Amino acid sequence: MRNRRGSFTVAIVLIFSAMLIMTGAVLSAAGNMAVFSTAEDFGRLWGTSILAEYDLNLKDRYGLFGFLGDEVTVEKKLDSLAVYTFGEKKYINYEGSACSSLKQYSLAEPENLKQQIEEAVRFGNKPCGLNKKGGKTGQMTEDAASCGNAGNRSITSRWILDGLPSAGARTETDIAGIVSKIRDGAGIRSLIGSSLVNQYIFTYFQHDGGTAELGDTFLQNEVEYILTGNPSDAGSEKKVRKKLTLLRNLLNLTYLYGSSEKREAAMTVASVMTPGPEAAVTQGVLLELWAYAEAENDVRLLYDQKTVPLLKQDQNWALTLENAMADTETAQQKYVNPPVTEGQNYVDYLRIMINAVPEKTRLLRIMDLIQINMKYLYCDCFLLEDYYAGVQFTLQVNGEKHEFTETYDRQIAEENAETGKLSG
Repeated sequence: MRNRRGSFTVAIVLIFSAMLIMTGAVLSAAGNMAVFSTAEDFGRLWGTSILAEYDLNLKDRYGLFGFLGDEVTVEKKLDSLAVYTFGEKKYINYEGSACSSLKQYSLAEPENLKQQIEEAVRFGNKPCGLNKKGGKTGQMTEDAASCGNAGNRSITSRWILDGLPSAGARTETDIAGIVSKIRDGAGIRSLIGSSLVNQYIFTYFQHDGGTAELGDTFLQNEVEYILTGNPSDAGSEKKVRKKLTLLRNLLNLTYLYGSSEKREAAMTVASVMTPGPEAAVTQGVLLELWAYAEAENDVRLLYDQKTVPLLKQDQNWALTLENAMADTETAQQKYVNPPVTEGQNYVDYLRIMINAVPEKTRLLRIMDLIQINMKYLYCDCFLLEDYYAGVQFTLQVNGEKHEFTETYDRQIAEENAETGKLSG
């Protein structure tokens, strides 16, 4: 009986001990799960708080979300938040943070900028113009550029030009490709394309003759800059004129060689000038002269807010061969209106040529303009590469590593911006 009672007592003790161990294990597991969940929730919250420090001027003027920072600064903010939150909790052991390279989220990376641009267009963002204030922002023009009046400015300082995102990138518009598409029957919609990047360009940037209320900008011919890369209003206008003239010249030649009447007129004059076999060569020279003179006339029409069709017909051809051969000062200054005025205007031609610029070049030059204007209007030391659209970091809590990747949710950010809250 005593042995039985002793065995029963031992069994009860063992069962009771097992229950205590199990209870402790359950409590420990629950505690670990609670700490894990707490670290996860606070980690996401802290990542969102970092994104919430986006630059308001960058968002309002260009529809871009980006925060200014670096890896060290992000880690210090995380550590500060963690110490404040976990500091008096003995059951939570915070062991530090680590921020991965932010470069992958930089707004100076073309793909990151493209994503932000496309989202801004999809969400229907509209630019809110910035106006130049006094103070240090004036240094950009005083020290680095020839100011002049608006529309007559140029950037000459090497430290600004060499610091532009597109520095060293040189790409020309594919005029021959445009002509080939038009000859193949491409319509205006096909030539302009449906690129959201292009829509962004003509919403957020000025162009020659434009009336958009975009506040102050350093360069007035901004779309022309994206097309040419020339950091001067006068220089970009000159290069665009050359491109327009070349485009119209090639298209006008297409019309002339397709018009038997005008070919015969050119041959008649050529036969008088150089009788014999050489007349055919002279005819070709005259047709080129005629096409070029018509192209110059076309460009003057476009800059006077008139329209010029891509492919001409008899009723919208302006110059006779005699007009084209005239070499007077008056002929160079004025234009001749064709009998029928229809077709595309200056902005349409800009859209066509912009679409023929490689997308990466367009994005880099968009970055240039944003950086130039933010330096001019906002902060001398503004560099787009210092602004980020996301953050990736880890937290070490109770021996567990917690990884986080936070990027801007535009819909949430827009809603919070409208209610005066900052959020990522």
